[in-house]
Amino acid sequence: MTMRITQPMAENAERRRENLFVRVVRRLADSRELTLFVLVIALALAMSIVYPNNFPTASNMRAVLLNLAPVGILVCGMMLLMIGGTFDLSVGSTLAFSGVWAAVVAGWWGWPAEVAIVVGILVGALCGLVNGLIVTRIGINALIATLGTLTIYRSLTYVTAGTGVTPITDAFAAYGRAADPLLRIQSPFWAMLVLVLIGGWLVARTRFFRQYYFIGGNPRAAQLSGIRVDRLILIGFVIMGALAGLAGVLGAARLNSAVVNAGVGIELKVITATVLGGASLKGGEGTILGGILGVLFIALIENAMIINAIGVFWQGLVVGLVLLFAVSLDRFKTSGRA
Repeated sequence: MTMRITQPMAENAERRRENLFVRVVRRLADSRELTLFVLVIALALAMSIVYPNNFPTASNMRAVLLNLAPVGILVCGMMLLMIGGTFDLSVGSTLAFSGVWAAVVAGWWGWPAEVAIVVGILVGALCGLVNGLIVTRIGINALIATLGTLTIYRSLTYVTAGTGVTPITDAFAAYGRAADPLLRIQSPFWAMLVLVLIGGWLVARTRFFRQYYFIGGNPRAAQLSGIRVDRLILIGFVIMGALAGLAGVLGAARLNSAVVNAGVGIELKVITATVLGGASLKGGEGTILGGILGVLFIALIENAMIINAIGVFWQGLVVGLVLLFAVSLDRFKTSGRA
């Protein structure tokens, strides 16, 4: 009798363990972050095997991390906007405009480097504020609004600085060239890492930023529940602009030069990484961690092409194909839920 009771109980316990395992596996399979993480590791290992004398070197690793820093900084803001159901195409122009203004303040006017950095970030925030007001107050679609300001901010960059500001000052350049003593990676990467950690925690854990998921999922329902949708979207655009300003300032400082064509085409990389990292074009989904993994994936692909001396135009082609793949994946996932 005891054996008859014990055997079904053991079978049920084993079945529960199997069901738990299946649920865990399915959940991991649905995780865009896990998929990207595996792809990044696999790509890095493959490149280490194929290019043992070029890819896994300390200098190349530093170059990869440093080059992905501005895109990573912008992805933090773009992910927040796309979670809320909108986006900003003017980030490249905002980056250039902010960097030029910081360079003008430090290099032409002779003001302290710290003041120039603050001015650059504030210029970016102001550009974001203008974008947000156009979208939320005037009611123009974000695509049209930010396409317009993309051209406006780029034109203002040329008007402000002509061909650029070169050199700026050594004190200003020090903020972009400072490196840690151990890994010798310059400050733009560490700024990005801090933003990812803080931004990722804020978006995932705080009530204020969690509201963006509700807005992106159903803006009408969010409005009826008491969430001030327009106000939050406006704040999102300001944050995006400020981060673009920071990226522009750090880029100008690292080069000790503010060029007027800085950030041209960077919006494509930013949106590609954001969608690849789990953001939905319809809003309501995504994490900053996923976005950064998307940035790293694209950076590794570009690095492989650089090692093979493949031209920059072909690199743009590959990024465009990755964007199409990411959007198709998003559409497939969305249609599968319908």
